[in-house]
Amino acid sequence: MAFNINRYSKAHPTFNKVLDQLEKKFFHVGGDEDAEVIINWNKREAKEENVISIYATNSVISSAIKRCRPGIQSVDVYEDGATLYFRLSAVRPLHTVLKVINK
Repeated sequence: MAFNINRYSKAHPTFNKVLDQLEKKFFHVGGDEDAEVIINWNKREAKEENVISIYATNSVISSAIKRCRPGIQSVDVYEDGATLYFRLSAVRPLHTVLKVINK
């Protein structure tokens, strides 16, 4: 499956097709030891553009599309991964990814 390295906004005619292809391509892809997930919560981007972004090179892409497709505003497709831009209201506060440890 060949992807055009490009940015696709929600208004792009092939936006949903690209998300479908990414979801399928990265399903059950653990990645190698260099696989990464980067959550970028830039305050200026969040305030001015109302988005946060997640870059990944593994199954996080597929899972994020499955869980929150309506919240995706645009996607940057790269050769080895993608950056998904989510509407700010579709994302929980980042501190909720941490477990509460009292010791």
